[in-house]
Amino acid sequence: MSSHYLTAMTLAALLAATAVGCKKENLPTQQATTDLTETAADIFQQPVPTAMQQLPTTGNVATVNGVEITAEAFQKDFSNAMSRFRQQIPAEQIAQIMPRIQEQVLDQMIARQLLLQQANHLNLTITDEDIEDAQAKLEASLPPGITLAKVLEQRGVSEDQFHKEFGDEVLITRLIEQVTSNATQVTDADVDEFYEQNVDKFKEPETATARHILIAVTNDEEKAAQKEKAEGIRARLIAGEDFAELAAAESDDPGSKSTGGEYTFPRGRMVPAFEDAAFTQEIGEIGPLVETQFGYHIIQVEKRDPARDVPLEEVRTNVAAYLRSQKGPAALQDYLAELRSNATINVNIAQ
Repeated sequence: MSSHYLTAMTLAALLAATAVGCKKENLPTQQATTDLTETAADIFQQPVPTAMQQLPTTGNVATVNGVEITAEAFQKDFSNAMSRFRQQIPAEQIAQIMPRIQEQVLDQMIARQLLLQQANHLNLTITDEDIEDAQAKLEASLPPGITLAKVLEQRGVSEDQFHKEFGDEVLITRLIEQVTSNATQVTDADVDEFYEQNVDKFKEPETATARHILIAVTNDEEKAAQKEKAEGIRARLIAGEDFAELAAAESDDPGSKSTGGEYTFPRGRMVPAFEDAAFTQEIGEIGPLVETQFGYHIIQVEKRDPARDVPLEEVRTNVAAYLRSQKGPAALQDYLAELRSNATINVNIAQ
């Protein structure tokens, strides 16, 4: 049986690694618990094997309770993992992490085989509807313009192979949900305790909401003309023209044109002159020109919110979700450790 599984989580991770400007989530999610490959940053924090393990290129690289993990499947997974990491780290560091990636890919494939065998041992079942629902969620999670067929083509996977193995992945997900469901129960007492022990993490700094129009200055020769332009726009605002409309039409700040020049920010986020105006200027006033290294700013402060301790009831739902996200992966790792201890696993490494 092939162990070249293509889970929705794995595909999402591969796509996220190649998407420009994508952000990594700060907290783990239930969905990510079967993606056991570490991030590039995590890899460098662990001891790295001194050399690549010499795994077979034909036959099998390992057996799990007698079920083969083929060399072909391993090489495909390893190639995909390397492609992902090449987009995350400098080229000169690739050689350093290759042994660790190889080790992780094989470890992940063994873990998935253990989970699949256990799901079958427990007689867990899924329906065609379960598979269709999972595939629909996978396709909905893909970036605009990216189709499942395109992803499979990029990964060298046929649709027939995908459909055969995706059912196994849905079955594994069913087992993981069963394993983690009890472990991820979070009580009000759990939330209360976490909040009390981490109250310093639930503080909001003083913030200001302000609109601005930037008239950019790129050299000394244009400085006088740009200042005159800024003064003219300020006069129009004082006369009653709409700030948001003028910002959209006249501001040289691309980051705020679409929001009518508006920003909300805490102290320490903006350049000093801009920040000083935002935290001292009268609310609603069209302030005097503020000069920074970017040019001349016309600022109107809409509101300021004082620093505060965020009350528990405002964050209770988020804290509970965070605690669940911590418990799920830990429970799965414990479960996998137990499966490994009771399994016969042979890895074929050339001496």
